[in-house]
Amino acid sequence: MSEAAVTRTRLGFLSGLVFFLLVLGALLWGLWQAVMWATASNQVPVNSLIIQGEHRFVGRDDIRQSVLSLPEVGNFFTLEVDRVQQQLQQLPWVYQASVRKQWPDSLRVYIVEQPVAAFWNEKDLVNTHGEVFEADRESLELIALSGPDEEAPRVLEEYRRLQPLLAGKGYDIRRLHLTPRFSWELTLNDGVTLILGRDDIEARLKRFVNVYPGIVGRERVAYLDLRYDTGLAVGWKQDEETDNDQERGTKSDRRA
Repeated sequence: MSEAAVTRTRLGFLSGLVFFLLVLGALLWGLWQAVMWATASNQVPVNSLIIQGEHRFVGRDDIRQSVLSLPEVGNFFTLEVDRVQQQLQQLPWVYQASVRKQWPDSLRVYIVEQPVAAFWNEKDLVNTHGEVFEADRESLELIALSGPDEEAPRVLEEYRRLQPLLAGKGYDIRRLHLTPRFSWELTLNDGVTLILGRDDIEARLKRFVNVYPGIVGRERVAYLDLRYDTGLAVGWKQDEETDNDQERGTKSDRRA
């Protein structure tokens, strides 16, 4: 091969290499600019929020405001769905939230509300899994459960076990309480309290069902103490009123 041909070959190779490097450089520069533009603040904000699932107690505005309170929501590309999920699950009535991005600028949110089961300790609520949570209690009509917070699952399970036993005989539980000494007390819808103790709960309820209909003046019964091997003790409303009157009289005498 002549020297001129070799020179032309080398020049062609160098020209092609330079052209390739220029094209590659242009592509990398364009990709870099695209990344910089996409990650720049407020370049591609979330413009649409799609809310799905249950929201009987969780307002759509509450969900929207919770998401919009995140500064990251200003950029669709850098927004982390886990961060949005954590934010939503801080709302009182949200039990679970799932979040995913939808191209080009939308956020899809699916809400599962707390499966509320009962009031708990007069100020909180407990869900069907026995988990205590705080939320607005207004307009709710639920069974009242109470006891040590760590025993909430046990109290809920005991209610589920005892309610069918009484419902079959025409009674409904209004309140079930586990004392600090782990003794059970329940109040029926008619206001009568049953003191059941720790053991043989079903047997004592059966005794109540058998004996209570035969008590004369049941409308005056305040409580029934069933913590006996046989029989029961009856506390009358009149007795309570008399005790209260005596207590007030004693206080009055002391002041005199």
